[in-house]
Amino acid sequence: MNNNQIEEVKSKVDIVSLISEYIELKKAGRNYKANCPFHGEKTPSFMVSPELQIYKCFGCGENGDCFTFLEKHEGMEFGEALKYLADKVGVKLISFKSDAASEKEKIIEINKSTLNFYEYVLLTHPQGKKALEYLIKDRGLNLETINKFQIGFSPESFDALPKYLTEKKNFKSIDLEKAGIIIGGGGRAFDRFRGRVIFPLFDHRGQVIGFAGRILPWVRQDMAKYINSPETPAYHKSKVLYGLNITKNEIRDEKYAIVVEGELDMISSYQAGIKNVIAIKGSALTEDQIRLIGRFVKKIVLCLDSDFAGDEAAKRGAILAENLGFEVKVARLIGFKDPDEIARANPELYKKAIEDSIGIWDFLIDLTFKKYNSGTGEGKAKISAEIIPLISLIQDNIVKAHYIEILSRKLSVPVEAVTDEINKQETDKTKTKLEDLIITKLQKNRKQLLEERLLINAISTNPRVILKKDIKNLFSSVFPLRILEELEKYFTNNDRFNLSKFTNDLPKELVSGFSEIVLENSEDENIENIIKELRIADLRHKMEELGAKIRESEDDNDLIKLSKLQNTFADTAKDLSALEEE
Repeated sequence: MNNNQIEEVKSKVDIVSLISEYIELKKAGRNYKANCPFHGEKTPSFMVSPELQIYKCFGCGENGDCFTFLEKHEGMEFGEALKYLADKVGVKLISFKSDAASEKEKIIEINKSTLNFYEYVLLTHPQGKKALEYLIKDRGLNLETINKFQIGFSPESFDALPKYLTEKKNFKSIDLEKAGIIIGGGGRAFDRFRGRVIFPLFDHRGQVIGFAGRILPWVRQDMAKYINSPETPAYHKSKVLYGLNITKNEIRDEKYAIVVEGELDMISSYQAGIKNVIAIKGSALTEDQIRLIGRFVKKIVLCLDSDFAGDEAAKRGAILAENLGFEVKVARLIGFKDPDEIARANPELYKKAIEDSIGIWDFLIDLTFKKYNSGTGEGKAKISAEIIPLISLIQDNIVKAHYIEILSRKLSVPVEAVTDEINKQETDKTKTKLEDLIITKLQKNRKQLLEERLLINAISTNPRVILKKDIKNLFSSVFPLRILEELEKYFTNNDRFNLSKFTNDLPKELVSGFSEIVLENSEDENIENIIKELRIADLRHKMEELGAKIRESEDDNDLIKLSKLQNTFADTAKDLSALEEE
């Protein structure tokens, strides 16, 4: 690609019009301003110059042109952004060759052919007949909805898809493996999703980046109920919002997004007439997902499964969104286990539940008061112990003062008493640097929680196992690593492990945090299962790092380094896939 073509595209793009497609810009003298899309803020510091055709945020420092905006905001690679803008402004990229496409583009190309295969099997082939009847009769989906979401079916045959993709579409087995479509190479390759209903996963621009497969009731039930594509350069689970490619306009029009859990919850909601809906994997919103929603609206209504009330991860995601400047509400689906059930049984009641949704802080306070008797001293203490840490997380001081007043009124205690407890909580958080690192449960990431689960389960059964080099290397969080150091010291002076003695021997600054995770992780779990989960988390982290290095090498045009990194990425992805399939 020569520089003349790049400059031609750049000269024809109006950066103000481009960025206005994603965020609302307001005229500010000769420039335009907005709240920065790259970090949470309430006072606009993101400026766009129509004269220079550039943008800069004076809050976080992000800056660039039309290409870098798409790279950073949409996750496009440079070549992808160039082609997108060239098509937009009518410039033909003569020297643009599809065989020079990036790894990500190749995976998307493979996914398109795979999607066509799965759709054909479900809608046309005899092997898809039973699955289609299940979706229509048992799950209540109509053909229009099935076509809209491009649902498919993978036959139970091991090699039908690999043969179609290699023999009919001329893809290489190694590329199919990198895309996560098949497991194994050559003659022993088989379809990862065989025997499942297939839900294609799209990014918000409509590119098919991966797949989710759901087991059918008559298939052997020792298989995982749901499986997803592995992490690839195209698919990152934590960044995907299922259905956003279809519903983004409705979300903009309604000015809020309804968030459900899982593909069928989303599809049933859409079919029932609730169009401004998207789905997440699992129950917890991630920061990437929250920021993606923020490109369209700043209000979220959570319609999660009935066990949301006891799901700490879901609460963490909701609180994170609130602190990133979103209005977060919760719809209570009383009498129904999930959105799919209420959408099929009573759509009007479902819509009413959404209309009657309440703020996340009101929901959490009401939930806690229902659990305990606020008329007794013991009940007040339990309510305070649960609510005070939550209120202390509120970053907006006006909102915090509002809920301090509500809590004091509901507990029938002076506002000053609640304020003192909040201040105590916040003072305790900042006593020492180490205590800053001993983060509350609501703020911990998944890997730290896994490390703590392994730590406590090993200590209660066989502490020496986590001191083995290959296991110890899985730990990276500051607090668990400090505990491991103390454990090694303990065994230099003691042959047998005693939990009480170990805790008493800990430095004072570690005692509180260690005691807390001991109490939090009260269930006995299989150590090998936790180690496996940690290894998976570790491999995913390595793939993220490799992905970043691959992008750097592409930018530097370092083909030798790029080839080595891509091979390492493929090997790591293979290791991850093998581990996930165990």
